[in-house]
Amino acid sequence: MSKPNHVLVAHMGHDAPWLQIKTRKEVKDRVAYIKAEKPEHERPLRLKLLKIVKELLPSRLQKAYAAWGKANAAWDKAIAAWDKAIAAWGKANAAWRKAIAAWDKAINSPAGVAFHRQVCGCAWTPEEQNVLRQLDPAA
Repeated sequence: MSKPNHVLVAHMGHDAPWLQIKTRKEVKDRVAYIKAEKPEHERPLRLKLLKIVKELLPSRLQKAYAAWGKANAAWDKAIAAWDKAIAAWGKANAAWRKAIAAWDKAINSPAGVAFHRQVCGCAWTPEEQNVLRQLDPAA
């Protein structure tokens, strides 16, 4: 049987709730951080207090933990869907940018310029796109 991904941890940090839901990796990383970074005189107490809680939770805490488990599973699914959507968006965005570049090239081609003259007849050209210059009598 594999170990659960999340565990209950007491005293993960002094400025956090006394009991937290963390991954085993987070606990391992915190222990390593305490051993390497915290003042030497604090380490024994910090390491003694930081522990994975294996005792059975009281009913109220069990219900809250179960609700967290359901919410976390839904969150994991949403993150997976988000990751897929971001990947799909990236592909679509690349295709869109390529299409825009092709569109810009097409409308500025000789055929596109000729079509512009046919439907509009203003002073626009690919080289001189400021159509308001027509308002300037000196132009």
